[in-house]
Amino acid sequence: MFLDAAWTTISATLTYRNEGSFRYAALQQVGYENKQNIWRGRLKMAKKSQEQLPRQRIIKAARKLFDAKGFHATTTAELATEAAVSIGQIYRLFENKDDVIIALVEENTQARIAKMHAIFSAVEQDGHSVFEAIKAIAKDSIIKSDGGLSFEILAEACRNASVADRLNALVVCYRDGVRRLAALTRPDATAGELEAYVEIMMACFFGLGHRTLIAPASDVDKISHETACLLMRALGAPDQPAPPPS
Repeated sequence: MFLDAAWTTISATLTYRNEGSFRYAALQQVGYENKQNIWRGRLKMAKKSQEQLPRQRIIKAARKLFDAKGFHATTTAELATEAAVSIGQIYRLFENKDDVIIALVEENTQARIAKMHAIFSAVEQDGHSVFEAIKAIAKDSIIKSDGGLSFEILAEACRNASVADRLNALVVCYRDGVRRLAALTRPDATAGELEAYVEIMMACFFGLGHRTLIAPASDVDKISHETACLLMRALGAPDQPAPPPS
């Protein structure tokens, strides 16, 4: 009877140990697979990052060189040297030099569209005034001017249909946003009046961006404020929003 009890205890212990070992091994396997998945994800992200780094360096170098020397005066060899890549790598990432300037336009487009959407959302959802929005756009136009590069892009758009298409996408989005602001300020305006307001505002914003080529803005806040006041008057609205009721 004693031996039976002892054997039962030993069997239960062995079973527990075996099951425990099995569970431990299973947990080890799960942990190993999870680690493998994590590392695969990290390797994929690292590979993607490595692929993007040369491309971003080329775009950054192009922005600098095209602005300083001009698009056509900049050679592919100079671009490769500035970006610390080989000429072959440029042609692996871009079909030709035209594709580089298209990438610049796309980068500018994405940045400007994101900025404009943030400004419009602030007006339509957060209760910010149109005056504040116009001032923000004016300020952004002055600060984020590309200088001579913008003229290089415009000139290339006249010669290259692909560049013109990308640039047109930026202008259309920009114009739609300005029209939204004008419509919020003057909901009573006719379609023709609204288009006239949009033309005036667009000319002003683009002009502010090009102004820095002639004379850098000494007081960005003051200029953007005065610009907003002027455009609000052109829209037939108060210079500044009325203070909230006390």
